[in-house]
Amino acid sequence: MGSKLIPGLKMLKHYPYSNLSGDLTAGLIVAVLLIPQSMAYAIIAGVPVEMGLYAATFPLIIYFLFGNSKYLSVGPVSIVSLIVFSGVSSIAQPRTDQFLELIIVLGLMIGFLHLVMGIVKMGDLFEYISPSVINGFISAAAIIIAVNQIKAMMGVTLPNYDNLLQYSMVVIHNLPKANTYTLAIGLFSIFLLVIFKKKTTRSPGSLLVVVMTTVVVQAFDLHKMGVEIVGEIPSGLPRLSLQIPSIHIIKLLLPFAFMIAFISFLESFTVVKVFSGKEKDPIHANQELIALGLANIVSSFIGSIPVGGALSRTAVNYQSGARSSLSLLFTALFVLISLLYLTPLFYYLPKSALAAIIIVAVVNLIKIKHFPSLIRKAPYEALIFLTTFVTTLMVDIFLGLIMGIILSIIMNRICKGIYFEEYTNRKKSNF
Repeated sequence: MGSKLIPGLKMLKHYPYSNLSGDLTAGLIVAVLLIPQSMAYAIIAGVPVEMGLYAATFPLIIYFLFGNSKYLSVGPVSIVSLIVFSGVSSIAQPRTDQFLELIIVLGLMIGFLHLVMGIVKMGDLFEYISPSVINGFISAAAIIIAVNQIKAMMGVTLPNYDNLLQYSMVVIHNLPKANTYTLAIGLFSIFLLVIFKKKTTRSPGSLLVVVMTTVVVQAFDLHKMGVEIVGEIPSGLPRLSLQIPSIHIIKLLLPFAFMIAFISFLESFTVVKVFSGKEKDPIHANQELIALGLANIVSSFIGSIPVGGALSRTAVNYQSGARSSLSLLFTALFVLISLLYLTPLFYYLPKSALAAIIIVAVVNLIKIKHFPSLIRKAPYEALIFLTTFVTTLMVDIFLGLIMGIILSIIMNRICKGIYFEEYTNRKKSNF
């Protein structure tokens, strides 16, 4: 396959070396953010942290080769990890061998769906989905993710999330059981992350939190006082394997695969549009589908979790001086080096610090503050947002998305009907 068909090779062929310094610097900075995020998002998905690190390597290299965006950081993302856990945990017991196998198979199915949609040129259809559906869904999902981290922050065992009110009551009831050291580490980590974030978006706050909390736990033997740590992370490169699902497994996972494929691409494509617009770069929805599909297929082959494009890491990549997609390749290489040589350093990393990283990262995904202006400017969109948000948060994560899409279609048709009637009346009044 020549460079004409592979954007990454085409870029390398005409690469101006004056961009090298910016791409190398941005690649390193994003890797510093990506390593702790990958471990944190693996925890959301209910898998070992190394599976998150694997997802930050070869899938990103594949996107570098086949994607069109200069900046899109492909890898583990919080929303996709949550939906993956919610879907697969309804079929298999979390943290069992069957659970891990189903997640790997799910990634393969998601990648295949992306690939097929890209080949048959379905990418343009995503332009017609109301942004209110996605904003409402992601806002609710972000709250669910943050609330689910409270048990890691407290150092207690809590039941799975059902709805916000019920889970809040469970948390309040278990507050007296919280491990003081675990809670202190979590709250201190949040405080540091917020301070670093206010200083600059390029500050490697998450890495500093990881280093500081790891040193403190090891120095004072806090793991012997009830502070849960990451423990041993296997070093080395992931092994290639192919999980061929049975027809029965495909039927069980297909609804979740469709939903995750939809959400992960829409979120990724939204990020691509934002940063391509800044640089006036052309956008190719179908090529992005193919690139994300191949990235997910490779993620499955290396025994990892489904991937998507991350807004926060992409913004950091852009702000850190990236000049081309070569920065993505540098990020993947830095993560690979970490897998080969640095994993023993994370042994004493407290899980409450990772929970803090997750909470601070997902807060920016909550779009509730825009709701009042949405009511004034576009009441139909406000209704779509509210329905999706409340249903996702209080009833069911999958039902929330479906309800939002259905309402979006209905409202779209109603609005078209109203506009058509107004147009007809104006035409009649001119006669």
